[in-house]
Amino acid sequence: MGSLFEELEAREAAARVRVEELEAELAELSGRLDLAREGLERLRIARETVAEVLAEMTPEMSATAVDDDLPTAGESVASAYAGV
Repeated sequence: MGSLFEELEAREAAARVRVEELEAELAELSGRLDLAREGLERLRIARETVAEVLAEMTPEMSATAVDDDLPTAGESVASAYAGV
């Protein structure tokens, strides 16, 4: 019967290692998820702020300002998030 208990101990040790690996993976994914949530929240706040500013501007100013800031056809657009 000694070999049965040895086999169970070996399986328990392997299961323990697998649990530790999954816990480490979970910690990494949780960190990445937190960063993604923070980025999403920043974008939501930026969108709301832009909407508020545009709503406070006169109709003539907001149309001109938006049109002036839009890139023309063929103009390249730089992004802070490029390559992320």
